[in-house]
Amino acid sequence: MSKKIRIMSAALALGLFALPVMAAQTNAPAATGPDPVVAKVNNEVIHRSDVIHELQLMGPQAQQMPPQMIYPQLLQKLIATRLVSAQGYAENLQNDKDVRAQVKQAQDAIVAEAYVHNAIQPKLTEDKIKSRYNELASKYKPQDEVRARHILVASEDEANDVIKQLKGGADFAKLAEEKSKDTGSAKNGGDLGYFAHDAMVKPFADAAFAMKIGDVSDKPIKTEFGYHIIKVEDKRKSSAPPLTEVRDQIANQLGQELTNELVKGLEAKAKIERFNIDGSPLKAASSAPVSSGAVIPTKP
Repeated sequence: MSKKIRIMSAALALGLFALPVMAAQTNAPAATGPDPVVAKVNNEVIHRSDVIHELQLMGPQAQQMPPQMIYPQLLQKLIATRLVSAQGYAENLQNDKDVRAQVKQAQDAIVAEAYVHNAIQPKLTEDKIKSRYNELASKYKPQDEVRARHILVASEDEANDVIKQLKGGADFAKLAEEKSKDTGSAKNGGDLGYFAHDAMVKPFADAAFAMKIGDVSDKPIKTEFGYHIIKVEDKRKSSAPPLTEVRDQIANQLGQELTNELVKGLEAKAKIERFNIDGSPLKAASSAPVSSGAVIPTKP
């Protein structure tokens, strides 16, 4: 599934719209090539592309599931929808006033989505993304970082016992796996990776940054989580992340700016009247729109 822009269509204060978000790359199959019939419901066909579309609507987590697991559920959902909607059409619900209003709202959203996508996507070039990355990278300020392991236990006595074992030659990573309450890092031998000072609670960070590479704390460090024993593995200056790691965020930012420009341009040419929630005239001082938080997803 190709990357796409998701446009947030809520009007914000100061007349700005909420902004587009680049969707993450997923493993959903693309709806290209042969499109076989996968089911028939009273002679109405359901195609493979219908199943793929339904899968794409479910988001990245569903798209990571094995096809043989998710396919029967998706197909059953499509079959059920066709059955129920057919009954609705038989009862002429498509002409119901409320149904027609909802269909019109959905159509408006789809047309708006298509227009914004078509207007913005050609402008969101790789050159623009790289240029913005270079601009941000040039302003990046390196920070001191420490890479450390830790063992977290509940009591000071337990911590002192761990320190005693370490001084006796016990392996730090192995003890972390066996004893640490921090199960997330314990499976990696207590490894926390690289972190800046403000990424950790202060007592822990103060202790780690005061230590030298290879040092193991000779006394427990108490925090709100318990008692820590720390081993410093390395120190370095942080660097700007590579473009490959932040491309989506940068594309998102540029897309947001392009969307705002697009909407502002349309507003400048339009005649817009706003009223209070009860329909009464809106005073000029309070005429700024309020965000609704509505989201318009764009098509691939």
